[in-house]
Amino acid sequence: MLKLRSIFQLLVLGMSIGAVAQDNPPSQPAPTPAPAFGQNAPILNPDNPPLSGLDEPSLDLKTASRSFISPALEVAESGDSNAQNQLAGSGPEAVTTVMGAFDLQKFWPRSDLFLEYLGGAGFGDSPYYVRQLESMGFEGVTRWRTGQLTLRDIFSYLPDGSFYAETAGGLPGFGFASAGLGLGLPGVFRLTTENGIGSIPRLANTGIAEVTQAISPRSAFTVVGAYANTHFYHNIDNLVNGDETTVEAGYSHLVSRHDQFAVVYAFQVFRFPFNSGGEIYNDIVNLRYSHTVSQRLSLLGEVGPQYTDLHYGVHNTQWSPSGRGVVRYRFERVSLMASYEKFVSQGSGFFAGSDTQIVQGLLLRPLGRTYQFQAEGGFSHNKRLQPEPAGCGSNCAGVPAQSYNEEFLGVTLRKHVGRLFDAFAAYRFSEVSFPTDVSLGGGTGKTDLRQIGTIGLEWHPRPTRIE
Repeated sequence: MLKLRSIFQLLVLGMSIGAVAQDNPPSQPAPTPAPAFGQNAPILNPDNPPLSGLDEPSLDLKTASRSFISPALEVAESGDSNAQNQLAGSGPEAVTTVMGAFDLQKFWPRSDLFLEYLGGAGFGDSPYYVRQLESMGFEGVTRWRTGQLTLRDIFSYLPDGSFYAETAGGLPGFGFASAGLGLGLPGVFRLTTENGIGSIPRLANTGIAEVTQAISPRSAFTVVGAYANTHFYHNIDNLVNGDETTVEAGYSHLVSRHDQFAVVYAFQVFRFPFNSGGEIYNDIVNLRYSHTVSQRLSLLGEVGPQYTDLHYGVHNTQWSPSGRGVVRYRFERVSLMASYEKFVSQGSGFFAGSDTQIVQGLLLRPLGRTYQFQAEGGFSHNKRLQPEPAGCGSNCAGVPAQSYNEEFLGVTLRKHVGRLFDAFAAYRFSEVSFPTDVSLGGGTGKTDLRQIGTIGLEWHPRPTRIE
């Protein structure tokens, strides 16, 4: 009897547990929708974007995406060996620069927005010597399941070429409004890097639309349309205004996590005033390859032919190579970059179109916990494309020379002072040289040589979160 009672009690206990289980089912994780194809396609990964697009892989560690606004202010004092920026030199002067920046970045589930305004002025020793600097940058991104649309615009109003944008030991803000784009065809989306001659202000604007569409986890198409314009004010030296329209399309294929291939075709039109250079039509096909190793080493190479058709009274066609090579390496405490590019450019106002070759290098190294050292240098050779009109003399548009060279070297040492300030000291050397004497910018000679030493203080409060 006792045995039967024990069995009966076990049956009752089991039924009770079953009833409780039915009344209170265990919680299950909520079903999640299947992840979107585009969100998982390696070809759309921001760390390794399509090689045929404008974004390039970065060796920098990514930070959390937060929406914020951030102001910054910089005051600097410079000693300039050629403050009037003239051929054959001018007297040394002290120049004070005051620049401010305002950055905004805002993130939504499917869209991103980045804005930056950079503005200020330089004050020199000469009577009424004031030079203005204005620069603005915009980037908007909207994404869908397998692709994205990106709109960009970079506007700048610069005195003395790009002097104040490059020599003050670094600019306040995040640099979006003063930095060129990464990929695209060699040189196409590069902001002006030349120092310029004289004190002629220039206005430049570049607008870009880019569409990326993945067709598989490893492959994607990209289409880019862009328009750029450069205009010189108070142009007593007949520098050449011009605009550039570019349309390019490309296909990218991710071979492995570290290797990617792409093929890109582009059509460019350079337009100048008819008496200055007419038009240049340029067709380009490039093959690209990139290799990235463990967030330390990045290699990029591309090469291809370009067919250039010059329309300046008569048609003149030519074939030439176009290409680029970029190496980035990051040691534990040192980052290095070296690059070479060959492309057709607007001519920087000196020529109505030029065949340009540029070599550049950059080194970044922290020194201790609060110091950072940066060194950069470069050299470019620019050859006139359009033939120089015969018999125009001093009325020739641009510079009466067949080529010019430009070289620069800069070093900057920054010191973090607390969390809100940086102090810095910088030195920059730049030289623009022509093969013969030319008259430009109020001076006559072969060489525009400039050396600038700068000390300054930058204030950058903590970004303010916005929701």
